[in-house]
Amino acid sequence: MDGTMHAPSGAEARVAAHPSVNANGAARHLHDEWLEEYEAGVFMKLKDLGDGTRELKRVRFSKRRFGEHQAENWWKENREKVYERYNIRTSQQASSAAPTHSA
Repeated sequence: MDGTMHAPSGAEARVAAHPSVNANGAARHLHDEWLEEYEAGVFMKLKDLGDGTRELKRVRFSKRRFGEHQAENWWKENREKVYERYNIRTSQQASSAAPTHSA
């Protein structure tokens, strides 16, 4: 949770070019990975692992809604809820998913 900002990678740039959340707030899937807006300004990139669990690939926070410390505090307070809501497989990789800011 270093609060660094990430420029979209190739895959994320493709996802960003196509809105991932429709007007009803439903997630738009791209193969087995998708982006979902957990709440206003909090975006989750998830991957279906095929066994009923999911991997949390990335958490992104809108710079318009969250400062660096606000994002870190939000993650500390809400991580358990996120893992429960999305049935996230607990692993070293998933538990170390760092929140990042987005434009």
